Amino acid sequence: MTRMAAVFTLLSCMASASALGASSCPFPEGMQASIGASKQVIEARHAGVAKDDLLTRMSPGLNGQMSQLLNNIVDEVYDHPALLPEVYAAYRFEHCFVSQQHAEQVAAMKFADAYPLLKKCEQLHPEGTRPPCAMRVVHTVTGIPE
Repeated sequence: MTRMAAVFTLLSCMASASALGASSCPFPEGMQASIGASKQVIEARHAGVAKDDLLTRMSPGLNGQMSQLLNNIVDEVYDHPALLPEVYAAYRFEHCFVSQQHAEQVAAMKFADAYPLLKKCEQLHPEGTRPPCAMRVVHTVTGIPE
């Protein structure tokens, strides 16, 4: 996928998500959007799209909550060493899901605390065990029971 194709795919994903409503992560559409955006941002990074270029191209037309969600995803993906898409997307999915009931606790969560646990999830075999591990990371870091 070319750099521009990655950016335009991301933009179209988030543009459709911006019409979802007031919540930055409404159930279930916001969770689905967070998975798609997570994978697209990782692809853009791997394709060599600069963080600032990605942020500049995606901002127009997004509502405040969806823009904030996407900015958080871009920051996490670009400001830390790469994670496997399946691990990061599962983490983001659970992050969104748990925020429905525990918004303040999830908002206070620092990705830097979750990152080393997510790297451990990448080491699990078989591969199907990685997403559930990544989802548990949200609970481990926030202290919110599963």
